[in-house]
Formats: sequence, C-alpha cells, structure tokens
Amino acid sequence: MEDIERLECPEEFDFPFTPYNIQKEFMQALYTTISESKYGIFESPTGTGKSLSIICGAIRWLKDHNDHQRKSLSKMAEKYQQEKESLGKDSTDWLNSQSKEIEINEKLRLIKLQSDKIIEYEERMSNLKKSLQNTSKKKYFRSNKSIVYQPDDIGNKENLDGIDDEMLLFDDKEVQDDLDDLEEDKADIFEPVKIYICSRTHSQLSQFVSEIIKSPFGSNVRAVSLASRQVYCINPEVKRLKSMTLINERCLDMQKGSTAETEEGKVLKKQKTKNCKCEYYKPQQIENLRDLALVEIFDVEDLIGVGKQLKACPYYASRKAVKDAEIVLVPYNTLFHKATREANGIKLKNNVIIIDEAHNLLETLAQIHNCEVNLIQLDFALSQLKGYKTRFSTRFSSVNLLNINQLIFVITKLIQLFENQMKNVKEASTDIFTTASFVLVSEIDNYNMFKLTKFAKDAKLSQKIHHYTLKYPHDAKSAKEPVKKGVQSFLSSIENNTHTVDENNELEYIPVNPLLSVISFLQALTYSYEDGRIFIVQNSDRKLCKYQYLVLNSSSLFKDIVDEARSVIVAGGTMKPIAEFRERLFVGAGVERDKILEFSCDHIISQTNILPLVIDTGPLGNKLLFNFENRNGNEMTTEIVLIIYHLCRSVPGGIVVFFPSYQYESLVWEKLVQRRIAREIFREPRNSGSVESVLEKYAAAIREPNSKGALLFSVVGGKLSEGLNFSDDLGRCVVVVGLPYANVNAVDLKEKMLYLDIKEGYGAGQKFYENLCMKAVNQCIGRAVRHKNDYATVLLLDERYSRSSTKNALPNWIKENLKILEFTKAINCINVFFFDKKNKIRKKN
Repeated sequence: MEDIERLECPEEFDFPFTPYNIQKEFMQALYTTISESKYGIFESPTGTGKSLSIICGAIRWLKDHNDHQRKSLSKMAEKYQQEKESLGKDSTDWLNSQSKEIEINEKLRLIKLQSDKIIEYEERMSNLKKSLQNTSKKKYFRSNKSIVYQPDDIGNKENLDGIDDEMLLFDDKEVQDDLDDLEEDKADIFEPVKIYICSRTHSQLSQFVSEIIKSPFGSNVRAVSLASRQVYCINPEVKRLKSMTLINERCLDMQKGSTAETEEGKVLKKQKTKNCKCEYYKPQQIENLRDLALVEIFDVEDLIGVGKQLKACPYYASRKAVKDAEIVLVPYNTLFHKATREANGIKLKNNVIIIDEAHNLLETLAQIHNCEVNLIQLDFALSQLKGYKTRFSTRFSSVNLLNINQLIFVITKLIQLFENQMKNVKEASTDIFTTASFVLVSEIDNYNMFKLTKFAKDAKLSQKIHHYTLKYPHDAKSAKEPVKKGVQSFLSSIENNTHTVDENNELEYIPVNPLLSVISFLQALTYSYEDGRIFIVQNSDRKLCKYQYLVLNSSSLFKDIVDEARSVIVAGGTMKPIAEFRERLFVGAGVERDKILEFSCDHIISQTNILPLVIDTGPLGNKLLFNFENRNGNEMTTEIVLIIYHLCRSVPGGIVVFFPSYQYESLVWEKLVQRRIAREIFREPRNSGSVESVLEKYAAAIREPNSKGALLFSVVGGKLSEGLNFSDDLGRCVVVVGLPYANVNAVDLKEKMLYLDIKEGYGAGQKFYENLCMKAVNQCIGRAVRHKNDYATVLLLDERYSRSSTKNALPNWIKENLKILEFTKAINCINVFFFDKKNKIRKKN
C-alpha cells in the first residue's frame, strides 16, 4: 500500500547528546533523501560523528515510516468506508452502485489483510522480546574479543568419511538452497522495511553496532550483522580448513543426509534428513540463536560467542534473522555480489541501502567482479571434469551429460587459444580483447554461458568435482594430458588442502578447487559486452599464462541495486570528486539527476586546531619532487630523512608518515636508523595479522611515562591508511610523502583511461588517474584529528601539492587554511603551533 502523504522531515532528532549543527543538518538531509525515495551522496569528515548521524537519522525515518504506514492504512480504511456508506443515497443507478461497492469492498479487504499482517507481526515481535529479554541479559555475555577469531589448531586435512558416489552425482529433481530445511512457509508473512548498512570490513560494521547500542534506539531496534561462513563458522572440523572455498564446501557437504535404499540394497535417490553431520546445524538451536539476535544487538564476535554457548550456527542464525530485522549490517562483498546477496536472503525491493566508507566504491565494485584464471587451473579443471565424466557418464541424465560435455569443450578451447598463441612467444606479452571479440577468437561464441554457469551453480558442480578428486585422485591423473609435470604434487596438495605457490610466495597458481576460478571467469563473460575487457597474459612459462577479466564500467554492476531499492545513500569522510559519484555511479546506473541529493559539511573542529602545510623545499634547499624518477636519488632521500629528524624534535606524541610504496618506505627507514633519533620507529607490517600488535606497541611507546613520542611508517593505500583512528597523541602529525600515483604504464590502468576518454571525452582518463591518487591522499589525511578538541598538523611533502588542481582535490577543511612554505618557515610554524597548544593545556589545568 502506498502512503497517502510524504513524511515531513522533523526539526529535532533523538541523539545521545545535543548534536552539532552539522550533525543535525546531516540527519535532516538523510531523512529527506530516504523519505522522498532519492539517492544521496553524503560527505562528512571523519571525526564529525558520521556513523551516529547515519544511525539516528535513518532509524528515526524508519520508526516514523512504520507509524505512518499504520496510520495511512487506518485513514484509507476510514475513507473507503465513508465512500461505501454514501453509495446509493442519491443514486438511482443501482447497477453502478453495486459495482462500486464491490470495488470498495475489495480495497477494504486488502487494507484489512495488510493491517492484520502488521498487527500479527508486531505482536509476535513483542512477545518474542518479552519472553527473551530478561533471559538474554542474564545468561548470555558479550564475548571475549581476544579469543573469538583464534583458529582451531587441529591440522588442515579434510575428512572424507561418508563421501559415497551418490553424493558426487546430480539430483535432477532437486536444486534448492542449503537453507531449505530451515525455511518456513513465507506466504502471507509481513516483512518490515529494512535499512541495509554496508561497509568495507567487519571491524567497521562492529563500530556501527556499538553506535546503535549507545544511540537512543539501542533498546528499540532489531539489528543483525551478516558475515561469511569463514567468519561465523564455529565447527572446529570445518573452521580448521581455513580456505573460504573449502569451508563453504565442507559446510554444505555436512548438511547432506543419508540415502534411502531399496530391499536389494540399491540406492534409489538421496533424501534430506534432519540428522546433519554438523552438531551446530540444528533447526531448533539455530532458531533460538536467531531469536536472541533479534532481541539483543550482537556484533559478529558477540554472536559467535553466544553461538558457541548454545551450540548453534551463527551463520545460519544471522541469515534467518534477516527476515525480521530492521537494520542489517553487511560487508561490501555480500551486498554487491548478486549471487552472494541472493544466497544471504537480502531483498533490496523497497528497502534502504546506506553505503559507508564509499570513497572507493567504484573501484571496489570493479574489484569484486574482476577475476582471472591461469593456464594451470584450466589444465587441472579439464583433467578433473574428464575423469569425473569417464567414471559417472552412464549415470548422468542426457541433459547433465550435455552440460558437462559443453563445459569440457569450452575449457578445451580456452586452453587451445593459449597453446596457439604461445608458439611464437619469446617474452611476456598481453593481448587485450573485448568480450565479444574474445568469445569469437576462442571459438566459444555458440555456447550459452548463462546456461552453463547456472548449471554449475545449481548442481554445485565445483563441490562435487572437488570431492570426486579427493576420493579418486588417480582418475584425474590419468585423464590429464596437457601437463605431465607436477601432477602428483598437485594431487597431494589438494588432498592436504594446501596451495601450490612459487618460490617467493607471491603468486598462487593452483587453488584447492580450480573449477571455481574457471566458472567465475565464464560468469564474467555474461556481463555486458561493452563494460569489460579480457587480457590474455602470455609467457613462455605456462604457469604465468592467464586470462584476466577487467570491469571498466562499475555503474552497470550497481544498476540492480538502484533499480530495486527505495533509496540508496553513499557516504564517506571525503567523497571528492562528487561529480564522479553522481555521473559514473548513479547517472550511469540509470538514475535521473534531479533525484540525486548531495550533502557536504565542514569539519567540527576549529581551524586553529589544524595546521595544514605544503612543504615544497627541503632543509638543504632542494625542491621536493618525490616522483618515481627522483625519490630514490640521494638528494630526495637525504631531504626526507632530515625532515623527519627535525619533526621528531618539534612534534610531541606520534608522527605517522605515509610513503608512496613499500620499497621507498624501506629505503628511508634504512637511512633513518643510521641517525640517532629520540623516538622508536614502528613500521606497517606486510602481514595483516600483525597490524594490531604493531599498533598496540606504537600506542604503548607514546603513552609510557616521560615518552618522547614514536614514529609510525606506513604506505598510502596500505593497511593503516583507511579506517584507523590516530586521535590525540597517537597522531599529532600526519606526513604524506609525494603523490602516490599508480603506474600509468600498467595495462589495466591504461585500458581504463582509454575507455573513459572514448566514453566521456578526451581528458577523462587523466582526470580519473589523478583522482585515484588524491582519494588515497585524502584518506591518509583523515587519520588524524578525530574529535572536536583534537589537534594536529598535516604535512604534504611535494611541490606538486601547490598546483591549483591538486589543492582543489583536497578536503575543504584542509584547503581553507593550507599554507605553502619552505622547510625552515614550516618548522617554525610547527613549533609555534605546538607551543601554543601546550600553553593552553597548561592554563586549562
């Protein structure tokens, strides 16, 4: 039912404290955007309470919408009832009156049906909350964050017990989701309007959960966090496999039931059974955990902890809770990848989508859908399919046999294309094809990739092939003809669930299940022919040969979302250039320009608390130009070492330095350790698992008594440049060395720039290239000054920052007071800045 009238934006919003004006304006703009079913681009600098503003503005709209929906139904019922009573009073046309009365009665019936659904639903949620709220608070705890993600140290070999041949075959009559046993009849069940909040990482989503809990709506909203099996699985036997692919496959495999037998002992067909091999996959246990997740707000780690207590699967409990949730928190991959979205039961129709940390959304959409498959993967996938077909061909239906034969043919053609082009290859080269030209040159244009990939998905082909290979490793060996080397080591590796990696551990050529990569590549061939390119990377070394699919137009992948959702909002600390989101994301996906609302605000902190400087000349008088050609030279290296040395004498607390590459960071570190500086140097680790440890040591070095501060070296676009908080003494100075331009000679980047020049006009590619760089710089800048009373200096070391085009790409709160100075004057400004802050703190105390 449509609302009778649009919701008016309220003047005041419920907030945990008196909101700043910019927070109030943010919530009003957000409310209006959702209410009017528009699309929003929201920019609010980090530290301005963006997350809390999103939550309070969006949930306020949701509550108002639900109240308004009930009132609207009541008003419509009253209106139609009055029309019905007025019929016939002044009319002599009996037939027409009867016809109108029948029409009105039908409308009243539909209104009553909708009202009854809402009332029944609200009573069910109210009763659920009453029955569980006291128990949940007393019995279940907030999990110990330090132990939740610790892997079970039980080895890594997959248990093959119970894998019989019937489990390796297709059931022609049964293609269903793995939640079918748990799903109830959905007919005539009311589902509330939902707000999907999406961010890059689970840690960022956990921050949203914390904000929801402390908001005024914390006790009156149902919020659920979705995550992958790899994150949520609590079964030690499955969790120990570590690989996401293996975890998914083993989880689905353990849900399979026993087989039914005839009197002669011959298997007729597989039957679903409630005796699942996983002790955590029990309908009643999962429903209990689902109910708890709806009554009390848990983040991912909390739900895992409670799931372990209840011996209930958090993955399936969270999926079941989505139906009744009002707020659903999802990572990027879950929302943006259509198959994953559908598998998790995410329905976009008439719901609200809010995407946070959206500054790199266009690039993220492309990365999620980019894919590659190497020649070794094709070889082994072909070997496995042939062996599988040989062993079971007499037991396949004609349709399934045809599909397998077509897959074998397609993979064979992809291998032959490599073989033909490799004959004359003496050095590495890359050929670029449109999707249309690629399917022609590979001679697979007569095959329906939509049909083949759907068959592979519905039949869970990759899972069956994987288990077949584990059970019959010699079949794959004998069926494999193109490559004789490494077969035994490969078979051994998949048996032990390991990967084959090159000597430097940089390139992973053979995954546990090579068919998955093949199917993903074939799936990419179903995307719009205009929006992608295929690279054929050739090399005399077979294991370096690969096909790569590159998405050039991300908006086509966003179209389903904007078409179905009620409203879509993208938000970030810095969304410059906003025109890129407006034109390439929304307009490119088919949104009319007048339906796009843009909101941008300044930082909440005083300009006296920020000292942004461009330093164009170093201590030795050299112009600072840290481009690729200059930065490795002695002059630039000496200049940056001296700058950091002097900063350590002038800046209290922590100094975070961002370099354009790991190589350059290493070079400067080696030079700097030769000098005696009064503070310890910490470096961004290459291993993600070590980041938290390094940050803890860095913070401890700054906070210890009589500390002289610490240095933290990081890399632009690295693990420390986004989503981390260097507030107060952890980040009194942020330094960005040079402009981190990507390698303009990279084949994929050149193709993207050429595509934009053709589509949008000459110069669009270069603009995209520059924007990539400045987005990364702006993320680094945003790591400091995280709240109203925080203060820091931001130093941009490179004369190119003085260019008007570069300055215009900086956030407004930096650009407004930006000064361009040579180093001596800059260090004097820095000394005065911190001396002033020190005096103010002394007077305050």
